[in-house]
Amino acid sequence: MQENIRIPEVLMVLFLVLPALRPYIRGLQSQDGLFWFPLVALAMGVALFPAYGFRPECVPLLLCTVFFNIRHAPVLLNHLGWWDRDKLPRQGFTLVYLGLLILTALGALYFSPRKDTRLILHGVETRTIRDEARNADIFLRLYGPVDPDTQGRASPIRPLMLLVPPVFGSVGMVDQVCEKLRDQGFTVLSFSRQGFDFPAWGSDGKQYRPPVQEQFRIFKAFAQGKATKAANLWGRALEAGRVEDIGFLLAYIKQDLYRDFPESGAERNTLFLTGYDAGGSALALLGASPEWRAANPEVKGLILVESPLWSAYEFDEPKGPPQIKSLIRPQVPTLFMASDRVNDSQKRNRLYGPVLQILQTDTPVVLAAVDGAGPLDYSDCPAKYPLYSACLSGNKQSPWKYDTFIEGAASIMTNFAGLLLENPPPDSAGSPVAISRRKGLGGVMHFETGGAWNLPDFGYILSP
Repeated sequence: MQENIRIPEVLMVLFLVLPALRPYIRGLQSQDGLFWFPLVALAMGVALFPAYGFRPECVPLLLCTVFFNIRHAPVLLNHLGWWDRDKLPRQGFTLVYLGLLILTALGALYFSPRKDTRLILHGVETRTIRDEARNADIFLRLYGPVDPDTQGRASPIRPLMLLVPPVFGSVGMVDQVCEKLRDQGFTVLSFSRQGFDFPAWGSDGKQYRPPVQEQFRIFKAFAQGKATKAANLWGRALEAGRVEDIGFLLAYIKQDLYRDFPESGAERNTLFLTGYDAGGSALALLGASPEWRAANPEVKGLILVESPLWSAYEFDEPKGPPQIKSLIRPQVPTLFMASDRVNDSQKRNRLYGPVLQILQTDTPVVLAAVDGAGPLDYSDCPAKYPLYSACLSGNKQSPWKYDTFIEGAASIMTNFAGLLLENPPPDSAGSPVAISRRKGLGGVMHFETGGAWNLPDFGYILSP
């Protein structure tokens, strides 16, 4: 699909350039059909969005197309005999317009998706389950084994990973990360919830968006959740929603998963939990509870990706500066994956204050940050939405590019899990499952460990 979207983009430019150049090229002046080309380009520009989803890089090109159609309307009406020729716009505008068109077209082409943006179908099973207590539908996606040599035989035993997707983009932003995790030895279960995720992806591929007011609150929470009390409360509501999602799905895994997905190949007693943004914050809250830890001994580790930890902030005044008062102490080995902004002395405490405080406690935590990684880069975003990734890039030049981030993010998670399975904590019963597909990672990575980290050097494990 990344190649396909470039075809209508190029055609739009062609349908706009030819009418603009018509007055200057004798061979085009007799081609009356060119009068209609701008309308065709406009129709194609509008159709891009329902066909390919919201593509931010196409917005300037569409606006340029709309503007040219407004400018071109008198010319078309004159051709139809409905406009006075003496009132036609001056031709001197053409060069300025063509320059603007070329810039917007180059931007649309450069930031077009590098990989297919459709959800993966091969090796993925879908199912809709109902949370009656909350009157909510949850759409499951299970990424199971697809190795040809396992067909007709029992699937190999794999650790199970429950991956909680980001609220914005939902499973569409981690779909290919899940695929890479599957390729590296996991069975991966991800999901989206109707009315919460933006959007939720139904089992039939249909997208469901929350109400507009909820979309506004989601945006407000991420934009100002660490700055204002009202936005922070909305962020806490997102965390609470994810806590309920995780609790419901853990019960489902224990009771129904192996009945509904008998070929999953997942080990019942080896579970890793990964959460993006609000999902990671929810995992931090759950993992800090000794009662939750005791009730879920199969959970071997937590992976938190760019998690804001809104619940750690408290506000004395509605618009006053926040204080980090609620110190979270994970009881489970935990990996925080952060952008390289965590190494920026001016942004470090403001953006990652709660995480840095956790690292100073006697908890089994480790922080990993790849040089050049932005807040969205441990997901499908760099390959599917390069413009978003570029706008929120890391501070340094990254050696990873686009789809490299997808495999790199999955490899960091896999290597962390492999480390825990090979070196279980002293109070763990151990696990018969091992991950044999760890990969060495290029680039420069920054690591910090908590006071209770007593496992082998993390940097060495990430470069096996």
